[in-house]
Amino acid sequence: MRSKGVTILAGIIAAIVVVSIAIGLTSPDGTVGDQTATPSATATPSATATTSQAPKPAKPDATRAPASVAGTWPGRPDAVTADGSAVDWCRAVRTKGAAEAEQVFGKAAVDNAACTAVTFTFGKRYSKMAIPRDSYAAKDFDFVLPALAPSTVGAYRPRIAAFVADPDNSDVREELGLVVLRGEGTPAGATHAAAGKDRVFYGKAFSANGYRGRATWINPKWSKVAISVDWSKAEPRIVATLDASAAVPVFNSAGRRHDMLTVPTHATFFLRRDGSSWKIGGWQISSGTYEYDKLTLK
Repeated sequence: MRSKGVTILAGIIAAIVVVSIAIGLTSPDGTVGDQTATPSATATPSATATTSQAPKPAKPDATRAPASVAGTWPGRPDAVTADGSAVDWCRAVRTKGAAEAEQVFGKAAVDNAACTAVTFTFGKRYSKMAIPRDSYAAKDFDFVLPALAPSTVGAYRPRIAAFVADPDNSDVREELGLVVLRGEGTPAGATHAAAGKDRVFYGKAFSANGYRGRATWINPKWSKVAISVDWSKAEPRIVATLDASAAVPVFNSAGRRHDMLTVPTHATFFLRRDGSSWKIGGWQISSGTYEYDKLTLK
């Protein structure tokens, strides 16, 4: 009998050990199910919480113009409205000295002529053609022709041909009436085209890819448009004179920052009546001294 009792006792002890091992694998702190353990006063956390750090902003580079200059004419006056790439400058245009012209043509027509001069300045003169490229084709300048009077188109095509044949000739470049920057001083094999002292144009040299989805020109500014009447032709013309400026974003390689290159303009336009609108019959355009500054939308 004694040996039988010992056998039973041994079996009970073995069963208890097995249950204890099972409990330990299920819950290391000795609990099972929804029971709540009371932590020891000397217990310490097994891990410490960590805080994630915000990534550092990317450093400016010349790969692409910054997102701040995306859109149509950033920095334009509030009165200038845009629908996609179409810009209406008229509400922001003011005239001076227009009394004689208003007597001849009427105030609405004079205001329209002044707006035509401003629209040509910022829609044609300050165009995407300003970014340096290796070569040009005559068709690249087709966008200018609809703004010109028919007789002026015939005189303008030879100017285009002369420029396409010799784009580095400053004289023929001036004859175009457009801002066409050539990246003078760019070393052979350079990654980016030179934009003056310590500055470069964005993107691959002599391509426009650095301005993809970005504005070529920003901060359009102009004076009141001085209006007079030219009586030297069989039909009177309106003469519109203004001072203007706009800036192209460029990268400052030395300062590792975004800059802008501002190009001023003094222009006199001779406008011919074309039905209810006006066409450019000729112009006298000159550029002042180019200026650099930190990129700012004004």
